[in-house]
Amino acid sequence: MNADGDTVVTPATVVTDRSRERGFSLLELMIVCAIIGIIANLAIPALYQALYRAKAAKIMEDYHMLSTMVHQHYADHSFYPADTGPGVEPPELTPYLENRLVWTHADYQYDWELWVDSSGDPTEPATGVLVGFSIVTYDPDLAAALHKLYKGVVLDTIPNHTTFVIEPYHS
Repeated sequence: MNADGDTVVTPATVVTDRSRERGFSLLELMIVCAIIGIIANLAIPALYQALYRAKAAKIMEDYHMLSTMVHQHYADHSFYPADTGPGVEPPELTPYLENRLVWTHADYQYDWELWVDSSGDPTEPATGVLVGFSIVTYDPDLAAALHKLYKGVVLDTIPNHTTFVIEPYHS
């Protein structure tokens, strides 16, 4: 205060008064939000890609297990199980799979494909497949992850089906 009783503002009092304030300025909050947004834009797509790779790896694991069990069934009975619809386990494979395979998932289903008639002739010779394992999904990112991961023969002849060949047809 000066002699008249007025408060005198000096640079030292401004710094002291400012340091007593709590919180952040609008500019500081905007900068922090921008940095968080940049990090999120980088991290979220990578997390989704990791999720798709994990789902595709699980599907490939299921495919390999099913392929082994199908060949075991064929060795035991000399025929392949009958074709079923999406999400339905062939009853002939139930004793072999022992509930180790879930056929219906939230964003995809498995579909057992048998393209052979009762005489053993292919019903769809143009596909080059006698027996297949299809993944039915409406998610193109999951289908792309499957194509990227699997190095064998894959068919996309049926809409929303990615079919892995278990037994090819040779004419």
